Amino acid sequence: MTASDQDAGDLRRRLTSRTAALEGAGQRALDALGRASVLVVGAGGLGAPVLAVLAGSGLRRITIVDHDTVDASNLARQTLFAAADVGRPKAECAAARVRGVDPVTEVVALRESFRPGHVAGHDVVVDAADSVEVTRAVSDACAAAGIPFVWGTVLGYDGQVSVFHDAAPEPVDFHDLHPDALPDEGSCALDGVLPALCGAVGSVMAAQVTALVAGLGEPLLGRVLTVDARRWRWTESPLRRGPGSRRPAPSAEAAPERIAPAELARRLADRAAAPVTLVDVRTAEERATGVIAGSVRPDELADDAEHLVVVCASGVRATAWARAAMSGARDTGAVSRTVEVLDGGIRAWQREGLPISADAGSIGS
Repeated sequence: MTASDQDAGDLRRRLTSRTAALEGAGQRALDALGRASVLVVGAGGLGAPVLAVLAGSGLRRITIVDHDTVDASNLARQTLFAAADVGRPKAECAAARVRGVDPVTEVVALRESFRPGHVAGHDVVVDAADSVEVTRAVSDACAAAGIPFVWGTVLGYDGQVSVFHDAAPEPVDFHDLHPDALPDEGSCALDGVLPALCGAVGSVMAAQVTALVAGLGEPLLGRVLTVDARRWRWTESPLRRGPGSRRPAPSAEAAPERIAPAELARRLADRAAAPVTLVDVRTAEERATGVIAGSVRPDELADDAEHLVVVCASGVRATAWARAAMSGARDTGAVSRTVEVLDGGIRAWQREGLPISADAGSIGS
């Protein structure tokens, strides 16, 4: 053992000493944590506090999956990041912070969207992506692999946390909570989110990991914890699989990625970045109220456009259009495209004080 290895081991013992001191924990809990591998999907408003807590938990390995980059609007609630990180990949920044807390933990950063194969080799999955569509994919992947997963969500002043395990004695998964295959509704960019709520819900999510791995507390299996941050009232609801429980048919189309307004503005201003084509799918009347400069209508879209960002009023129609475009490209063998949706739509763009063009007649000219 080298001196640096010994120093790292000493640091880990000090990091985990307060956990070991808990009643019923001791070396048994530390050994269990030291053998565990955890996958965290999303390093944003929920993933940041989850990773901040798990960083010092003494885990063997942490894998972080996030396709996005740090935005200035993230910093109030995504406390792993600083102003100097703006524009950098979230997964890589978060991994560096975790390594800085505990150099013994193996940390893997994957700058990509979630794929079912990511769950392999992990003991617990944390779904911090805060997307219904991603959660359905996580739920199905974890059910197939027999892996428990921790789920959380926040929007505005409201948050929820639960633990799902399809292989538990009383199996339950995300589909038991939301049996209908509805798309994502709401957006932090448009509806806002209380930064402290992210920290509160994320901390509860991290506690579920240590409960599952080391028995430190009772995990929220079969229970949904809901918080109203206007009054800071926490309530608990039971969740069971009933005889009428159903699983929606999996979607053939992958969910399009979202891009924050400030990140889109940065990319449009970056002359070295790959060209972006803005596709505004709003009605003519809506476009007459203003557009993002350079936008085109769907019927003006060039066949060779490779990087699309789709814009509507709030993001719902843009998501539907992006899905259809992605599906059509696969069916026809057309040019491979990157398709993203402006998070929160033109309303979020304007809310952040970003410019629009009043000359609606010049769209695409």
